[in-house]
Amino acid sequence: MHMDNEGRLIFVTKVRGRKRSLDALVERLDQTAINPSEQSIFITHGDCLEDAQYVAKKIEEKYHPREIVINWVDPVIGAHSGPGTVALFFLGTER
Repeated sequence: MHMDNEGRLIFVTKVRGRKRSLDALVERLDQTAINPSEQSIFITHGDCLEDAQYVAKKIEEKYHPREIVINWVDPVIGAHSGPGTVALFFLGTER
């Protein structure tokens, strides 16, 4: 999901397989992040810490950002996504 300029959650793409979906998050960062090496990047997960750590490792290897913060999905986002969610937050060219 992606939040558009009007604040709506929209579908971005469909990817098959867990590892491919996690790699797709990093690809999205590749495509839209503004100076990722100068940012703090946030990864949120719904009871899947290992997956969040996998994404963090990929980002760290490629960009060496200022910091990577991993935390739990809050109830508001969790209501839309549920357990197994991994979300990536960063400053990008789009809202």
